[in-house]
Amino acid sequence: MNRIFLLATITSLFVLTGCGQQPSEKLLAYEENHEIIGTEKDEIIGEVSSTIYDTIDRSNSKATELIVGPITAQGEDIIPPEGRYMITAAENLTGKPQSGRVLIYDTDGVLLYETLLGMGGVDTVTVDLNGSHTVHFDGIDQAIITPVPTGISNELTAGIWEVGTDIEPGDYSITTESEFALGDLQLFEEGKSPRVFEFLNSNPETAVNIQLKEGQKLKIDNLSYLKFERVP
Repeated sequence: MNRIFLLATITSLFVLTGCGQQPSEKLLAYEENHEIIGTEKDEIIGEVSSTIYDTIDRSNSKATELIVGPITAQGEDIIPPEGRYMITAAENLTGKPQSGRVLIYDTDGVLLYETLLGMGGVDTVTVDLNGSHTVHFDGIDQAIITPVPTGISNELTAGIWEVGTDIEPGDYSITTESEFALGDLQLFEEGKSPRVFEFLNSNPETAVNIQLKEGQKLKIDNLSYLKFERVP
């Protein structure tokens, strides 16, 4: 769903509530914890690639740094070897910052991850690639795919992360430091329906409170950075 349209929908629900109408389940969920439910959530999530639940070899024994480019107007596809990678847009020949899309597909053509990379988007994307994922770039001249080590952190950037491997399980209050944030955190647990939490700005009142469990996957979409603070 177009995020501007979604924001307008939520705003209209608040207006209707102010006019005395009974708040809907969707509005109550959003008011309580900025969680998006129902058809709006389904449109954001789309078809889920089963590979989001995969666990890869994080030793990066097969991983290698790749420079992709020059990228043609039609875009460029590459299938990196298995590993944990950080994807960035390189400066173009003029030294100016770039802006373009990165899309990651599984072998069935199902989208695992998509975002705007570079100026106006996120700085980096960090993901597990299983050796069969196709990474597509368009709109930029050159990209760099770099193997990265695994470590526990309470500060996560755009990409896909695993609870227990990249962040400890537990209860967290989650915020973004960007005043102009407009993106979401998607929570995946195999056998359960995904959940979506939206971030609109850095106001502490917009913090999302969530319990993370071992093995869950976190997809950070259209947000460069999220801070996870442990709560009692």
